[in-house]
Amino acid sequence: MTPPELRDLLADALALWEVEARPRVAGDGVALAAPDGTALRVTAAGPDDLPVRWWVERPGQRRPCTSVLGLLRSLRNAVGARTDEVRRLRVARPEE
Repeated sequence: MTPPELRDLLADALALWEVEARPRVAGDGVALAAPDGTALRVTAAGPDDLPVRWWVERPGQRRPCTSVLGLLRSLRNAVGARTDEVRRLRVARPEE
């Protein structure tokens, strides 16, 4: 996944969670500020880091993520998104 694709995925997730944050491409990853002002960065893991695929970094912490689900869960926790309301997406074929 390229940094622009990652930025778009994170932007969509943040919008779904109703979190005010704007991810931006920064070098080889994506940077954003959590609503409390904490700087966050998501970068792709290197080949030597397998099975880790991404790193979620904040000051003093670097969390490994092995899947897209793990990445989104780590990001949701890092930005303090609400978890009391379950939101589900449905994928459906377009009506003809």
